[in-house]
Amino acid sequence: MNRKKQIIIFLTLIPLLFFSFLRHGGYYFSPEGVFYACERGLQYGPSDKIVAEYDLSEGGTLVVGKWGGDLSAIPAERAFGFLWRLKSGGVTGFISCEKVVTGYMVGEGRIIGLAAEEQMKEVYCRVEYGEIPSIQEITMPVDEDGYFTGIWGTQKEEEKYEYIAYIEGRSAGGEVLYRDGMDAYGRYFEDGVERNLDSAGERVYQNGKLKNIPFANLKNTGLATAFAKGKI
Repeated sequence: MNRKKQIIIFLTLIPLLFFSFLRHGGYYFSPEGVFYACERGLQYGPSDKIVAEYDLSEGGTLVVGKWGGDLSAIPAERAFGFLWRLKSGGVTGFISCEKVVTGYMVGEGRIIGLAAEEQMKEVYCRVEYGEIPSIQEITMPVDEDGYFTGIWGTQKEEEKYEYIAYIEGRSAGGEVLYRDGMDAYGRYFEDGVERNLDSAGERVYQNGKLKNIPFANLKNTGLATAFAKGKI
């Protein structure tokens, strides 16, 4: 084999070996490449649209996509200065958004979520955190895809517990269209429906209206006194 043929074979093998290295090493040319490859590996997607990308405090990028009525969140980090790979430390992946308004905490104080109804233009969340819960409130605009996001605060290292205790979907004028969780008045809502129960398991309130149930069933609910005084 003459030298010219050896050079041609060598030049042909270089890109083949390089792309084989990328494929087997999990390296890609962009965060989006990592994102779609990870979705394939987790056996869902591909997302219809990437709705946002966020820089992470310890380096890397969080890529968020919308797949139908659900979300997908994948973190990527740089490798060798010009490539990207899945960021170490775990992956959120698929986020089910079965409720009318779904909020999800993806770390670093960030909330992401979807509002399923077009008339909802902002979302309010009450976050509780710490073993003795402290409260932080945040209101986030909803974009044309129904997507919303915001930074509720910076969690201290010793405060290991954080969760969305209550969420509202609101119209452009501030009217509350949807509630989930326990509000500031102690009323509990489950995916938009109020779920305060009496001692017999009857629903006392539904969508803000008192059901017509026997007075005796209210004796353990704290509402009997209010009934007697004509307050409800």
